[in-house]
Amino acid sequence: MAGEPYPKSRQLARGERRYRRKVASPKQWQAIIEEKTGPCRVCGSVAENGRVFGLIEHHHIVARAHGGDDVPENIVPLCPDCHGEITRRNLLTVSSLLASLSDAEYSYAVTKMGEGYFERAYGLRFER
Repeated sequence: MAGEPYPKSRQLARGERRYRRKVASPKQWQAIIEEKTGPCRVCGSVAENGRVFGLIEHHHIVARAHGGDDVPENIVPLCPDCHGEITRRNLLTVSSLLASLSDAEYSYAVTKMGEGYFERAYGLRFER
């Protein structure tokens, strides 16, 4: 019985190569941080704008675990308090964040994950 060769991908229990997310190099991260340092997108706290005290954290709109890339369109600046509220899925904080998304940020998330991503990820239905 002459069959086709047994492909290596099946031998190793691997399927077709899946999409790999874009991971920023240290130099690319520095450029993203410089571009995205600013007041918190949720509370707008100028006292914690990152430039003065360095307290800004950078949040991925499409989480890394969901395949989100390290690109400026997927990163927003948040103060530590608001970042914690976003992580805990506080609906008021999440709605403020989603309302503050730029067109490029919103477009990235919808293109990457589809229209229903915000509801699946953040527990809040959001559309523009």
